[in-house]
Amino acid sequence: MDIRAAELTADHLGRTVKIDLGNQTVLMGHLVSVRHKLVKDGTRTRLDLEVFGDQRVTAGFNAIGVVELL
Repeated sequence: MDIRAAELTADHLGRTVKIDLGNQTVLMGHLVSVRHKLVKDGTRTRLDLEVFGDQRVTAGFNAIGVVELL
């Protein structure tokens, strides 16, 4: 199921998500943190994902960024 990053809440923590970064790169991992920040041109969202065991990766999105919940 696809969902806008700006709509993610604490209820989604622990879920596995897949993010298509465009240039033939896909990021997949467990969602461990969601942070939303209102800015002049909309909402900026930062997601922390746990990938490959205990490694963490941060991804940032604008108001229209979409992630796939698995």
